[in-house]
Amino acid sequence: MSDKLEINIITPISTLEFSEVDYLRAPSTEGLFGVLPGHIESIIALDIGEIKISTDNKSIYFATSGGFADIIDNKVTLVLESAEEASKIDLNRAEKSLDKAQHYLDDKSNDMNRAFKAIKRAKNRISVSRKKSN
Repeated sequence: MSDKLEINIITPISTLEFSEVDYLRAPSTEGLFGVLPGHIESIIALDIGEIKISTDNKSIYFATSGGFADIIDNKVTLVLESAEEASKIDLNRAEKSLDKAQHYLDDKSNDMNRAFKAIKRAKNRISVSRKKSN
């Protein structure tokens, strides 16, 4: 058994591959979970949140809006609605999205669930954008 993970992130617009990964942390619908080499085979529903990939004492952060993780034999496939690396998030755009979503709440005839999810996505993008890969 290998002592490293292989991570594939698949979105509607791109595929990212990481080999020799030490650790993955991701947001499930039940809370954060971590994956180390030797993890039990699993399929896990993902929520809006932060993904952290650690390799060679470095961490890379992504904002995601959900999807699922498939874990088999030290290979993790993340099939996501979106994945934005922290360094590539447009903070100004994320802040405008948050403002727009908060104003959407002012009209009580709007879909409140949709507004709360938009707020959660925007706040997540803002938070992750402040993370520095190290």
